[in-house]
Amino acid sequence: MPVQFVACPFFCPPTEELRFLPEGPRVLQRNRNKLAWVAIQHGTDSTAGSINFLDLTTLQNISHHLPGRPGFFVETTDPGLLLVGLENELRYFDIREGTLVGPGIPVPMEPRCIINDGLAVAGGVVFGTKHLDFNQPVAELCFFEAATKEVRTLLGGQTCSNGKFLSGTTLIDIDSTPKAITRYQLDTELRQVQSQRPVIAPERLPGFPDGLRPSPDGNSVVVAFYNPEPVADGKALEIRISDGAILTEWIIPGSPRVTCPEFVELDGQIKLLLTTAVEGMPNELRQFAPGAGNIYIADTPYRTLPAVPPLLRI
Repeated sequence: MPVQFVACPFFCPPTEELRFLPEGPRVLQRNRNKLAWVAIQHGTDSTAGSINFLDLTTLQNISHHLPGRPGFFVETTDPGLLLVGLENELRYFDIREGTLVGPGIPVPMEPRCIINDGLAVAGGVVFGTKHLDFNQPVAELCFFEAATKEVRTLLGGQTCSNGKFLSGTTLIDIDSTPKAITRYQLDTELRQVQSQRPVIAPERLPGFPDGLRPSPDGNSVVVAFYNPEPVADGKALEIRISDGAILTEWIIPGSPRVTCPEFVELDGQIKLLLTTAVEGMPNELRQFAPGAGNIYIADTPYRTLPAVPPLLRI
């Protein structure tokens, strides 16, 4: 039986816009007391979102509106700049001014697709796209090479390319809609997929896999699950990469649409933060899932933090 923990609410975004679709939380490497996160879109019919900075001590959140839907951000070697995946381009965001700067780097993609989750890796960023109707396998897994500013496709045929973890040339990647958590072997230049195999069978999963983070030892991944069914509680699981064994389970009471985990050290203990979403939840479900849209916190069995992603060189 897996070890089980129960999460509790940590931060309640103050508006329905910010509760709609929180994603991609990352503790900033240069300020470990700040959690940055994106609100991908501010409502069902919205095509705009925001990037947010939450003080983990005071729980004061500063939100910066963006002229589009952000899928991810990564930190760069410039302390004041983040790279943001926004709609169909990559843009730099100035933390000091709270604004986008410079021209965008376009990402060619199919209609009805936008950029989704991404991860800074050596030499660039691995990121995915998603089909907005979640029913066509036209999304892609991409690589942005920092030195050349080239964006290239690593893999097509996805529907909603989501959470990622790269160790050497082994990539763990989620395609949410088919409930696929896959281990890909890439070439050393990150130009093509050489082989692939599933980490765990989709039928063993409690919902649609969304964001993920590696465990501190890198042997497993912690995956958040988005469950659109009429249930009150959500789940996150630690899954061993080698054999798909479920090692740890987190229950998120009152919020079934769990979008992404992130590890943080608070008061000398390793905790798990979990973003959750409202995103289209009917009113009758909101009545018994009152925590939808909150950021939750939970205990973990770990004593150290996972390695942080590299800073993107600019």
